[in-house]
Amino acid sequence: MSATRHTVTEPKPPFWSRPRVFIGVCVAIVSGLGSALYTQDNVKSAATLVTTAQQPAAQIRAHKDYLEVEPIATATPEPDRSLELWAMPEGRAPVSLGLLPEDGKGIIGLNPRQQKSIRQPVELLVSSETKGGSLSKQPTGPTVYQGALAAR
Repeated sequence: MSATRHTVTEPKPPFWSRPRVFIGVCVAIVSGLGSALYTQDNVKSAATLVTTAQQPAAQIRAHKDYLEVEPIATATPEPDRSLELWAMPEGRAPVSLGLLPEDGKGIIGLNPRQQKSIRQPVELLVSSETKGGSLSKQPTGPTVYQGALAAR
């Protein structure tokens, strides 16, 4: 008696098997979140700050929770001074937005109070303050730059 051998082949899983569907859904979610985060970080408003002689000095781009500072002309403060950026809301006290980066280019993080101060178009001012910034929470030094922050 001869034994016949039968080969059993397992059926090929369909293209849309559970692991592939799971991976596809994950990819769609991650790409959707990535694009949502990217669009939330768009520039909300911008300003070109000028010197007292009306020469362009710096470009400020306001994002949701930070400012991007790009120098146009380099101005280095005196060694014992810092350049401090202020929002000057009409009818309200000035709000310090932080010190300009020492090399002129960089990011200034904003807390909720600072974010609120720049939601509307507002005048920006940079003053020369004692090293580390104004102690009185008001601009005390001479104005170095100024300009209007307006929606894009």
